[in-house]
Amino acid sequence: MKRFRFLFLFLLIISACTKGETEQAIPEIKPTDVVVTKVVLQDITDYYTLPGTVEAWDDITVPAEISGPVTWIGKEEGSFVKQGEAILKINTDNLLANLNSAKVHLEDDRKEFLRQKNLYAQKAVSQKQYDTAKKAYDLSEVSYRLALDEYNKSTIKSPVTGIIDDVMPNIGEYVSPGTEVARLIDMSKLKIYVYVPENDVKYLRLGQTVDVYVAEIGGEKNVKQGIINYISVVSDSASNLTHKVRVDIALDRDIRPGRIVRVDIVRKTFHDVMVADMYAVIDKDGQKVVYINNNGRAEERKVVTGDMIGSKVIIISGIEPGQELITSGQQFLSDGSPVRLGE
Repeated sequence: MKRFRFLFLFLLIISACTKGETEQAIPEIKPTDVVVTKVVLQDITDYYTLPGTVEAWDDITVPAEISGPVTWIGKEEGSFVKQGEAILKINTDNLLANLNSAKVHLEDDRKEFLRQKNLYAQKAVSQKQYDTAKKAYDLSEVSYRLALDEYNKSTIKSPVTGIIDDVMPNIGEYVSPGTEVARLIDMSKLKIYVYVPENDVKYLRLGQTVDVYVAEIGGEKNVKQGIINYISVVSDSASNLTHKVRVDIALDRDIRPGRIVRVDIVRKTFHDVMVADMYAVIDKDGQKVVYINNNGRAEERKVVTGDMIGSKVIIISGIEPGQELITSGQQFLSDGSPVRLGE
């Protein structure tokens, strides 16, 4: 009996020691620090950015229409000019004299015509006398208009709103009809040419709005709206199969001819989709997986992904709005791992 009791106590001691060693052999698993983002439905836009150079809408050369010496220059190179504003004048002395003479004749013939018209209504003059007065008045009116037109041609006016790039003659210099006297840059609006890769042309349409801003480092983007008004039909093999696209934009103080700008063009906008940081999605055994926080435990979820947009990826299925997606620390996790939320 004593021998049996001794054996029982020995086995009990051995069992207790073995249990203690087993408990010490299982280390405590420390939770992994992670960062989570709540899954929500949102809109996201896929766009690309291309460089472009701003060009004036047109380059216009203005010729003289009459002969004579230049007597006045009102605008210098680089000056801003409005449409219809005077640039320079050609000697107008003779033209002004002709205009005044034509105006006097017109007034005299008009008075005579009205007098004859009144007498003809009273049957006091013949039809021939009335017709002669009317013909003289009509001819005087034509002569006056011609003289006025010639006089107006002596003042060279800007046909557009823009910048004077060059004034050719000097004061006193004689010019003839057809002589180029000024060169203007049409600034009523501007145009920007960009070269769009062939694969992205399918996303473009005429009348599409794009964002345009000056390509400067630092500072806030001063974004302006441009309109696509031309898309080349055939791609250019010399420029890596790109299509030439023209963007029209209104005149702006920050966007001037010769400046390099950036043009943001939208490919597609996705509405009410789940979006994740691309680094939150892990390739595992040929499948895409993510981890969500489930009450302090990492839960592995297989997901189906869609389009990549920058550093973001659209999640089609596998997670639900409202869940906490682990976006940092996920590379150290496995299904069921304890996690601790960090900042």
